[in-house]
Amino acid sequence: MVDFTEFLKQYPPAADLPKPGAEVLAQFQEILPAELLELWQQYGLGAYGNGLLKIINPAEYQDSLYTWLGNEDPTRLPIMITAFGNIFYYRRLSATEDDVCLLDIHYRQIITCAYSFQEFFEEFITDEEITAEVLNKELFAMAVKEKGALAEEEIFCFVPALMLGGSASVESLEKGKAVVHQQLLFELGANHSEEDAWSQTAEAEPQVFELEDGSLMASFTFAESLDIILPAAPETIYKIEGETISQWAVMFVSLTKNETLGVLPYETALQRLQPYVLETRGDYLRIRGLTLEEMTAVLTGN
Repeated sequence: MVDFTEFLKQYPPAADLPKPGAEVLAQFQEILPAELLELWQQYGLGAYGNGLLKIINPAEYQDSLYTWLGNEDPTRLPIMITAFGNIFYYRRLSATEDDVCLLDIHYRQIITCAYSFQEFFEEFITDEEITAEVLNKELFAMAVKEKGALAEEEIFCFVPALMLGGSASVESLEKGKAVVHQQLLFELGANHSEEDAWSQTAEAEPQVFELEDGSLMASFTFAESLDIILPAAPETIYKIEGETISQWAVMFVSLTKNETLGVLPYETALQRLQPYVLETRGDYLRIRGLTLEEMTAVLTGN
């Protein structure tokens, strides 16, 4: 059972927040933890901690989240936004496992905050360092003093955007609608980083192993949630003088479970990874990071 005591102490809910109706609760009861739905019912949706955080109806921010993630996935649901528009979202990993991630719309990165819903509320979001650095509490306080409290759908926006060289200062802040700014930053970032995407993506390097029969196998590691560049035909690129690599493979590694999920022959892996290819350049493929479920599906062929 999640203890929200410290969370509510640090981020007290605003008075008279709207409570979700039965239809909203029913929409998410199969995915979101029951404790979160109870929090909604008891305290409501909206501003907590004077608006430093907002607990949200996921339906209002799903489109924003899925735009950034690149696909619609009902097991990923936005549950909170920060005063600056970043999204905390819940991930149902299995029947017994979950976690909470942060989508940082300003620096275009995703961070796993806690490896369970309980850990997120009882440890991560109540940590003073997180409040200071991730939520930017000091800047928020100055912004509220200078520009007033945020309305229900508003966030503080950096103008110009941080990715375009803007300053993280109160002088650079304006109020704006959260979903509009999230979409704007996505489009700006997509245009700004299109040419840089390849240089910012790690290129997988093969590791060579000697098998029991004395032959060699070269394996490329594909890690959970990380974009990666793979060669379309590694045998034409990588060679060992005087040796023959008889097997090529891709090893799938889970960062959340800290274990190897399985290995596929290289050609089979590329075939199953085709739906996740972001772009092809010459003899290389840039492939988006896969979730744990997607990696499992690739391994099983489902």
